[in-house]
Amino acid sequence: MAKQRSERLKVVLKVAEYHEREAAGYLAQYQQQLSAERLQLSQLDEYRTSYLREYGDITAVHTAADMTRYSDFIQRLVGAMDEQVRKVESAREQCEKVQQYWQVRRHKRKSLESLIDRLKASESAELDRKLQKELDELASLNRQNPPY
Repeated sequence: MAKQRSERLKVVLKVAEYHEREAAGYLAQYQQQLSAERLQLSQLDEYRTSYLREYGDITAVHTAADMTRYSDFIQRLVGAMDEQVRKVESAREQCEKVQQYWQVRRHKRKSLESLIDRLKASESAELDRKLQKELDELASLNRQNPPY
């Protein structure tokens, strides 16, 4: 007897589950990257705040060369922070795209599961109807040809 449609679709469901797991792995990877980029930005901001607090003391005497080095360093630090902000934004956008991809895969898997459940219910009902029909025919034959 040929396999029922619900059984044949289980192979497709396994493929869909694999793709969903794969997408979930990618999502976890991109979320981890986003967290790392955010942490780096936070560390740069903490370093800038600390540096400004340490060298922003107006009671300390600073030479012109010190002030030039300080200014150059702060500019480089702000540039690094701007670059890190761009990296965070890029990582966030990638993470959103991968999350959408995962959601599509998840929806496909759930749709397949739902279809398989409906097919199983339909196949079961059809099997019940056939069984009932056979039982009715058997009862009808027994009434026509009693065994005694």
